[in-house]
Order: sequence, then C-alpha cells, then structure tokens
Amino acid sequence: MRLRCHTKYHQCEVCGKDFNCESGLKKHMARHVDIKNHHCEICGKKFNCESRLKTHMAMHAGIKIHKCDICGKDFAQKSYIKIHTYVHTGVKNHCCGVCGKEFSLKSVLKTHMNIHIGVKNHKCDICGKKFTQKSRLTFHMNVHSGVKLYKCDICGKKFTRKSNLTAHINMHSDVKNHECHICGKEFTYRHRLEAHINMHSGVKKHKCDICGKKFTEKCNLTVHLNMHDGVKNHECDICGKKFTQKSSLTFHMNMHSGVKLHKCDICGKKFTQKCSLTVHMNMHSGVKLHKCDICGKKFTRKSNLTAHITMHDGNKNHQCDICGKKFTQKSNLTVHINMHDGNKNQQCDICGKKFTRKSNLTAHMNMHSDVKNHECHICGKEFTDRHRLESHINMHSGVKKHKCDICGKKFTEKCNLTVHLNMHDGVKNHECDICGKKFTQKSGLTFHMNMHSGVKLHKCDICGKKFTQKCSLTVHMNMHSGVKLHKCDICGKKFTWKSNLTAHITMHDGNKNHQCDICGKKFT
Repeated sequence: MRLRCHTKYHQCEVCGKDFNCESGLKKHMARHVDIKNHHCEICGKKFNCESRLKTHMAMHAGIKIHKCDICGKDFAQKSYIKIHTYVHTGVKNHCCGVCGKEFSLKSVLKTHMNIHIGVKNHKCDICGKKFTQKSRLTFHMNVHSGVKLYKCDICGKKFTRKSNLTAHINMHSDVKNHECHICGKEFTYRHRLEAHINMHSGVKKHKCDICGKKFTEKCNLTVHLNMHDGVKNHECDICGKKFTQKSSLTFHMNMHSGVKLHKCDICGKKFTQKCSLTVHMNMHSGVKLHKCDICGKKFTRKSNLTAHITMHDGNKNHQCDICGKKFTQKSNLTVHINMHDGNKNQQCDICGKKFTRKSNLTAHMNMHSDVKNHECHICGKEFTDRHRLESHINMHSGVKKHKCDICGKKFTEKCNLTVHLNMHDGVKNHECDICGKKFTQKSGLTFHMNMHSGVKLHKCDICGKKFTQKCSLTVHMNMHSGVKLHKCDICGKKFTWKSNLTAHITMHDGNKNHQCDICGKKFT
C-alpha cells in the first residue's frame, strides 16, 4: 500500500498556494497561464486538466453521483454540492462594493459587476442585442423561439422566465413587495417601481423622433411609435375594433362584458377604466387641468377641450340630413337628431319630465334640489344651469340678438322669440284642464292654475294683499306709489292698469254693450 505524503514543499509563485507534488503544481500553474489542452468533443469547451474534462463529460452523460444530504438533489461534481448548500444556509460572503448586493459565489459577483461597468460579452446572433450574463441571453433566445416553459396554474398564462411567473402570481394574490420610498406606493414588479420613481424625478430618457414626446420606459415609446405608424395588432373578437396596445383592448373588452371595477366613493358611479374614474373625481373636486388658449375656458377632460377648440375654428363637419343644420361635434348632431325623432331617453324620477340630453336632466334635477351653482358676477343672483345665467348676463348688457320680424320686438334668447311668434300666429298649445282656457306659454298656464287653486305667493309689503302673479303685484305697487303708465290718447287720463284704460276708451267710442235686464239702461 502506497502512503500519500502530506508534506507540501511546492509553492505557486503567483498565488502562494502549496502542493505536495510537482505534478500538482504544474497543473495549477496551467490555470494562471490559461493553458487549455483538453478539448471536449461534444461541445468544444476546453479545460486545463484532464480531471476537469472528465467531470465535464459526466455532465453530458447525465452522471450525477454527488447527492445533497438536505434536499437530495444530485450533482455531477462534488464542488457543486458545496455551492448548493449556500442555498440552504443562506450564506452570502461576497458583497458588491458598488450597490452592496450580496452573493453566495464569487463567480456570480464577477458577473454582477459587469452590470455596473457595462460589459456585455454575450451577443444574440439573431437581433444583435448584448447581455452581461449568458443566462439572460438564453432567456432572450426563448423570446425569438417563442418557448414559454413556465405556466400560471390560475389563468394559464405562460412566461419565458420563472421570475416573471413568480411576479405574475403576485398579481393574483395581490402581493406587492416593491414599495416607493418617496410616496409609499407598492408594485408587484420591480421594473414598474423603477418607472414610477422616474415619474417622481421627471426623468424621461426615451424620446420620440417624430413628435418629440418623451417617456420613462422604452416599452412605452415602442407602443407610442405604433400610433404614428398606424399599427394596431390587437383586435376585438366581438366588434372588430383594433388597438395599438393590449391594455387598451383589455379595457375595451370590459365595455362589452359590462364589468366596472372602479367605483366613485362620493356618488357611487362605476367605470371600466381607472383613468375614467380619476377624471370623474376632478368633477367632484372642481379641478380643471385643460385650458383653452383662445378664450381661457377650462375643462376636466382633454377630449372636451379638443371638441371646444373646434368651435373656435368654426369647422362644422357634422350635418343633419333632415334640416341641414351643421354641428362641430358628432355628439351634438346625435342629440339634435333625437329632437327630430322625438326621442327623450333621459327621464326625471321626481316629476317624470323627459329630456334628450343627460346634461339637461342633470340641470333639471338641480331645480328640484334647489341647487344653484351658477352665480352672476354682476348682481350675485344664482341659477340652476349655465345657459340661464348666460341669458341673465345678456339682460345686464342689454344685448338682444333675436328680433321679431313682425313687430320688431327683441329678445335675449331664441326660445323666447319662438314663444313670442306663437302669439302672433295665435298658437296656444297649453290648455287648462279645469276651464279650458289656452295659453301660448306653459308659464302662463302655470300662473293661471294658481288662480284655480287659490295659491297666492306674491304679497304686498305695504297693505298685505296677495297675488297669484308677480306682475300683478308689480302693477299693484304702482297704486301705492301713484305711478300710472297707461295714458288715454284722447283725453290724457292715466291709469295704473291697462284693462282700466281699455274700458275707459269704450266711453269715448260711445259703445254701450252692457244692458240692464230690468229697466233696459245701457252701459259702456
């Protein structure tokens, strides 16, 4: 039996390591001079000693004779077991001097340092992209080949990397391990956190060469370029609409399914998209970020501003096929056509009145709740809707754009002119259900109904007399003040009431149409 000598007389001049034989020292020196005379016939890899080549060949043959005592995993080399045990013990003795990250292997630390110094030695033969690690190149090649080995058991989605699958599963479990140190917002993916931090710093490294718009992430720039090119690869299976982004298609599908996951905490309204909820919240808070450069008017939505600008341009591309009227917005044309068709889909739950527009219904509901959000800056009077405020302001300015062609009377609103023309035409569409009297205006019928019900809301502050109509109270006040606006052209006598003047004029005419049934005497 040959005894092995443990005395080490041979020392390496490069690293100082000791050996007990000269042959061992020679093999060790081959590492320093990088002499690799032993060649693998299968993959072509070279080694500086025959023992390492044999171990390597065992990997090709699938021979794993070394077993981990903790988990039972097999390895081709004994040295691999020592490295593997670091996984169980969690020992990380090798620390990066740049970022402080720790590693269990020195070789992994060296590869990590390539990230900091920007060394990318591994190049893709297909697209030319370079990587710091060979493992990343391997994963990248799966993208070209379309191989996705890792599948989600919950939704079935597949991934090229196990790390991507792990992050994806966190989305199902709502686990967010990556927290922003600035605002505290949490994310499931690290790269999303990094993009979020760039938003705080305002750093946008990726710029579009066409329009100059900048982005925090390169993937967002790629999607943006598809918009310029008109590329829409994501198509809806239901209606056929195409989108540049897969996320846009996903949101669109929620519209078909009717799924509205985002709810307003103030009014309870639900939305399919979170961004729509954000814009909606601006309405509650009164925030209007989008301002018109021409007139200064502000809007909560950018789309509303874009539609508003077309009004300044005067471009009316949407024409009604029935009456020929043109509109700047398609939505206004749709509402206009409903007027022709008589479609009033918006109904008030309180009084049952119907409207063609939802905005008109909203303004009408303010009347029931007595909410007056529109205040006149001149006199401070408040109104339930904006167009009534605009008409009121015209009264202050004295502007009356709408003129009657018959009598020349002018009005601030076109609707008032329309009602006035009904008087000339003798059109009375509003009839009293009690006495059958007809009126040209609905307001006239409303005042008339107060006479039947005996409701007198208008009271004289001097004598306490009450009236059904405000105009009657105004005329009554003239009696207290002695104002007589109605004058007889024949004798010059004045009256406070027009009806009194009319009766007075019959005296001058001598017409006696009223006769006493007893004595036969006649009166004017």
